Amino acid sequence: MRLNLFRSTPPVEWKVPVARRMRELEIVTARLVRAGFAGQYHSAIHGRGVEFSQVREYQPGDDIRTIDWNVTARSGVPHVKEFVEERDLSILLALDVSGSMTFGSVDRRKIDLAVEIASVLAFSALENGDRVGLALVGDGVSRMIPPRRGRVHAQAVIRTALGASRAASGRSDLEKAAGFMSRALRRRTVVVILSDFLGSEGYSRALRRLATRHDVIAVRIADPREMHFPRSGIVTLVDAESGEARTIDLRTGEPARAAAAMLRDSDEAIAASGVDVVDVSTAVPYERALVRFFERRSGRKR
Repeated sequence: MRLNLFRSTPPVEWKVPVARRMRELEIVTARLVRAGFAGQYHSAIHGRGVEFSQVREYQPGDDIRTIDWNVTARSGVPHVKEFVEERDLSILLALDVSGSMTFGSVDRRKIDLAVEIASVLAFSALENGDRVGLALVGDGVSRMIPPRRGRVHAQAVIRTALGASRAASGRSDLEKAAGFMSRALRRRTVVVILSDFLGSEGYSRALRRLATRHDVIAVRIADPREMHFPRSGIVTLVDAESGEARTIDLRTGEPARAAAAMLRDSDEAIAASGVDVVDVSTAVPYERALVRFFERRSGRKR
């Protein structure tokens, strides 16, 4: 039998011409930047440290730990040291372009959401003077654009991500991809992995190794239909990565239990890797989840 599990009209965002979608993404990004998203990004993603800037007279409310006692003694007036953040940051957006990312039961596919979030992060990095690059992740890393500064480069990064999202297929191997990035990235980099973290095993240790030298953030993207199934009917499902078909009985509740077990495995693997994680869904606006994540991260940094 044929069972309608999804919305009557499948997501078609990926059919929009690349040039038009690029314009839409820049409009969305500009709106979020004006709303303060770039500032949230700046507070949550830090540079390598701080460096001395200047000495000025003490003002009420200044941290007494910053008092420069030598200048204070010479002048007879309390002075404090000022520091500026030493950013010089490189951001690498690691986009999962495997087959499972092409699934979508609401308004967009998981990979379309991933590209939009990548665009917001790329232009937030641009606004803060950071470098931005791209790694296309499938069975390892199929392409890597090194991080650089500039609007033209950021646009090229997102245009490449858009193009890759339309040809997404095959398996994902996050373990191999993390190993490649560990070897390829010479300077400290903020690596943002945009993936559903499905169909890949054994990546926990590789992510932990990557995180020893780099700041790694996992943006885990889900679709509600992957976790919640109607308990009715026998259906045939096709694995988007392997192409294998399997007939299952939704009346048993077994698919839901298997999905819950897969999510637990993903939770445990990411937790064991020690990297930061933020969960987003194709069914819920992602802006709030990212802002909450940045606020938590900023508080922890402080």
